[in-house]
Amino acid sequence: MPKSPARASVHGSSTPGPDTDPGSLWRVHLPSVSLDGLVEDDKHLLLWQARGASDFVVEDEPRSLKVGQALWVPARTRHSFTVQADSVLLPMFFEAAMTATTLRGPTVITVDRDLRTLFLGFIQASYSRIRPDVNIARQILALIEERPVLVTDLPLPTTESALIVAESLLFNPGDDRGVDALAASAHASVRTIERAFLAETHMTLRRWRIRNRMEAAGILLRSHTTLDAVARRVGYTDTSAFRRVFKGHFGMTPSAYVARFRAAR
Repeated sequence: MPKSPARASVHGSSTPGPDTDPGSLWRVHLPSVSLDGLVEDDKHLLLWQARGASDFVVEDEPRSLKVGQALWVPARTRHSFTVQADSVLLPMFFEAAMTATTLRGPTVITVDRDLRTLFLGFIQASYSRIRPDVNIARQILALIEERPVLVTDLPLPTTESALIVAESLLFNPGDDRGVDALAASAHASVRTIERAFLAETHMTLRRWRIRNRMEAAGILLRSHTTLDAVARRVGYTDTSAFRRVFKGHFGMTPSAYVARFRAAR
């Protein structure tokens, strides 16, 4: 019977890591990779350190990334990086013209279980035909923003199932699920949810949802984001329809709203 090949030592130790197949240590080798002078003119970049570590220079400022972290690099930001040996850095791209966010500069993010799931789903949808019918980018942005687009002055229902729906919509104003799906996610009937909103917030769910979307849109517009991107972030594919609803809510057009905000600063 042939003998099994001896297992090679890695970095001076034969002890495998927690996510490593002990039999593969002598087979796997990923050399370090360096890329210099990078600029994405029309895309924001989110780099996820899925394994190992990387070293960056972003706008002349050195940064490092370790496993379980990600780095947001806004469009038109100069950056270079070295992915260390036996490390994996996974890129995700967000069209700048269609991405409304309060993130203004390079940002290091801790990747928890929820973000890991969303990252994997986003990469899967980007590079395969497996594309869930949901806007994953909106959910990622809601979790990584330092100043989340969170409306705080809306009354909240107190019934548990209705509160679950309200918190879901606060987290993601652009959530495009219908009332049936939202009620099902809270294990309640549509009638229960709608009655709770009306009795406890003095607004129908539809009215509450519109107000949440418009207030979130105002926050995003104050972050110098394009109108089309804001409309998409809060769930409108038709910018003209968004503009009409915005004017009905605030009594002024989005451009007038932005001008008033900037004049008051």
